[in-house]
Amino acid sequence: MTRYNQAEVDMATVKVIYEHGVFRPTEPVSLPEHAEAEVLIPGPASVEDDPTGWKAMREFIGLAGENAGSGNASENHDAIIYRRR
Repeated sequence: MTRYNQAEVDMATVKVIYEHGVFRPTEPVSLPEHAEAEVLIPGPASVEDDPTGWKAMREFIGLAGENAGSGNASENHDAIIYRRR
């Protein structure tokens, strides 16, 4: 297998549909007939994944506890975030 460095190859992401044992692009691609390419298939997302960041944000908001919405969270930043009293 020949390896190329990133600067030598124009790379693109192409959406494909897998049907009848064949990966079919959903849009035209500029490749010559019979050209070989690699298809990377991501695994299923884990329950622990947080692609939107909302899980992490809710945990962060929860750190404020009784200080949430009190207006003094910025003054007590270290105590809230690092649980210093």
